Amino acid sequence: MADRLDAFLAHRGFGTRSLVRTLVRSGAVTLDHEVVRDQAARVDGRCVRVDGVEVPVGPDAATMLLNKPLGYACSHDSREAPLIEELVPPAFAHLPMNSAGRLDRDTTGLLLVSTDGELIHALTNPRRHVLKRYRVLYSGKLSHHAVARCLKGIKLPDDPRLTLPARLDLEGVDADGHGLATLHLAEGRFHQVRRMFHELGGEVLALHRDRIGALEMPADLAPGVMREITAAERVLMMQDLEQELVTPPTKPEPTPEPEVQPTMKQILARTTPRPGVGSRRRP
Repeated sequence: MADRLDAFLAHRGFGTRSLVRTLVRSGAVTLDHEVVRDQAARVDGRCVRVDGVEVPVGPDAATMLLNKPLGYACSHDSREAPLIEELVPPAFAHLPMNSAGRLDRDTTGLLLVSTDGELIHALTNPRRHVLKRYRVLYSGKLSHHAVARCLKGIKLPDDPRLTLPARLDLEGVDADGHGLATLHLAEGRFHQVRRMFHELGGEVLALHRDRIGALEMPADLAPGVMREITAAERVLMMQDLEQELVTPPTKPEPTPEPEVQPTMKQILARTTPRPGVGSRRRP
């Protein structure tokens, strides 16, 4: 390992680079028991101690998948707790990771969290058009031309640009009479799914993302669980699926017959972390 000392300590929770440099200059840091005051010193596998306490090495970078549960915020602001960073496995808790876009507190599902800024940019850059799939439970009656409007683009309040073409699949109603739908989006504006459904005449009651690119929610990823992404999953996540945005129909869409499906309450029951999973809080 050839880390600069200031980067090594910053990545392990000792503060910003500026704070770490002050710490090093104070003489509180040693390398193999020798005091070092040069923040640019190379660690090179040597034992680092701060105030006599050894600093664990741990990984220097990570890219993780999270099945985000209800109630957690994609933020680093402790005032918005609980935060998704509380779900980071202890071995990676020292890393400065960010999420690729945000799922709001009331949205569940697949989320990428990483130290890799280039990967995060690739997933969130509007020009890349990475397709994401959302399962929606909604109330109200949608516009008769809702599917065609999504494909054409919708004008949202206080937004001069139409939304990019999106595919909306209407899937009947659940046992409680609420509407079920799937929405495929190639962008991620602020509260976009909720705002689109509002413009179409509905109100989103529950929202769950279960696919990014061609990567489906992994079967082993329970709500509240975060684990490292595999090489194969990374490839799937970046796969171009724009062909799934089908050509708009040329004739009026028939009103779908009500189709009774399992209640969304059963789906939501699976988005809450199991006892003992995802409950770690940082001190």
